[in-house]
Amino acid sequence: MNRRSYYSRVLIAFCSLLILIFINTCQEIDLTREALIQTNSHSIGDAAITLTGTIIDMGEGISDYGFAVSNTPGPSITYGTVLRLGSAAGTGQFTCNLSDAGGGLNFYFRAFATTGGETIYGEIKTFSTPDLIVSTQTAIIRTNSTAVMNGAINGLGFESVTNHGFYWADDPDPQNFPENKISLGVAVDAASFNYTLTGLTPYADYYFVAFAENDSETKFGDVRNLKIENVWTQIANFVGSARFKALAFSLGEFGYITGGEDAGSIDDFYQFSPDPEEWILLSSAGSQGNGTAFTIGNKAYVFDAMHLHEFDPDNGTWVGKTNFPGTPRYEVFAFGIGNRGYVGSGKYYDGTTDVYLYDLWEFDPQDEITNGTDINGDPMGSWTQKADFQGAGRVFGEGFSITTYAYICCGEDNSSEFYDLWQYDPFSTDNGTDANGNPMGAWSQKTDYPGPPGIGVVSFVIRNKAYIFKDNDLWQYNPVTDSWIKMADFPGQSRYMPAGFAINNIGYVGTGAYGVYMNDFWEYLPYQ
Repeated sequence: MNRRSYYSRVLIAFCSLLILIFINTCQEIDLTREALIQTNSHSIGDAAITLTGTIIDMGEGISDYGFAVSNTPGPSITYGTVLRLGSAAGTGQFTCNLSDAGGGLNFYFRAFATTGGETIYGEIKTFSTPDLIVSTQTAIIRTNSTAVMNGAINGLGFESVTNHGFYWADDPDPQNFPENKISLGVAVDAASFNYTLTGLTPYADYYFVAFAENDSETKFGDVRNLKIENVWTQIANFVGSARFKALAFSLGEFGYITGGEDAGSIDDFYQFSPDPEEWILLSSAGSQGNGTAFTIGNKAYVFDAMHLHEFDPDNGTWVGKTNFPGTPRYEVFAFGIGNRGYVGSGKYYDGTTDVYLYDLWEFDPQDEITNGTDINGDPMGSWTQKADFQGAGRVFGEGFSITTYAYICCGEDNSSEFYDLWQYDPFSTDNGTDANGNPMGAWSQKTDYPGPPGIGVVSFVIRNKAYIFKDNDLWQYNPVTDSWIKMADFPGQSRYMPAGFAINNIGYVGTGAYGVYMNDFWEYLPYQ
């Protein structure tokens, strides 16, 4: 046998052996196909979430499939919620609905399939459910007995809102008082809502909270407080004829309006009682209808040009007092401090032009020695000149007093509207003494009034703070801090030269003109 023949036989034998080994090995390999599943997406509907997946390959058959869902990473058929669809009929997309999931939560999910006793999974994906969100908003005080509670649904969540509204009470936890639950029904939009409370008591503390409900939960906003204060309320109209430029003042428990103008001068006289609200005609004619009014103690005075008349509520009459000894003038400022009254500035016409004055005069109503007594046997009173006003001479300056000081604000001359504020100290001797040996008093400028300047200003004093009203603005002046704070805007028609006074820590403003003459009247309840 030659060498080539030998090698050929060896090669054939080796190849035969390889073929035999390959055939035996192939008989032992399992050639089954694996199942293949995919996690697709989610969609959020009304109170349910739809999860979508896809069976890409059935393999040798799928005995169970669906989704594993949890609120933390790693959902599986042994951890979290399992949504099962049973055995699969074929490949393709499939869906499951997840209900009762709750709002405002994070979820993890993935598709699964069980085949041949083994579970395979798709990719883990996440989603968050929208939360039901409700907020409590600031209340609006409408009148001295009503307020509007405000709230908003900021997010509807993914369940229908079956009810929304408010809880309110005079307790800091109003949700504990179901008897005061205000139900406004279903809500289909994220929107604001409100409810008006009536019959409330001024200065009482009330609390309220907005709520919204769905089938799964009740959500609350923050608890808020409301108090009836810093509010205007329209009350009974002034029963006299509509007018502007009326003189007004208060004595004790009553307010008074005398005079004023419409097409001409008016000289009637009315008394106002706040409880019950009632206007009484005291005089249909002959009252003091022009000038400037001020009070000393429990009596009122009207200064006009050079004449001074006193009103005594005990006998209901006007009586002339000692005439003013200074230059006769009009549209002065005036105020009372303690048992004295003061008149200053104003103007007169010298035949060519208006002359604005600076002098200040004090009236002592108890002096019966200098000028004797009036028709009722009471002192006629006397006048003494004091320290000149240090601001610009003006007309219609607004005067008021707080404790032992007086203040002058606003007014105008023939070229300027004023917004300056001046304080008068009647006990200061910085300017020496007067003809009777008493202090002349002294003026000092304070922080300017920040509201509308000029004339037509009304003032009243409550709890040692002054309130200045003009147009639709109301400003509070605190003499301790020498500062101004804007109060609630007047909700009525803006007006020129109304009347105003305060009774029992409540302010009153009414009448005036804005093209027509007015007789409406309003009450202002300040901050407590």
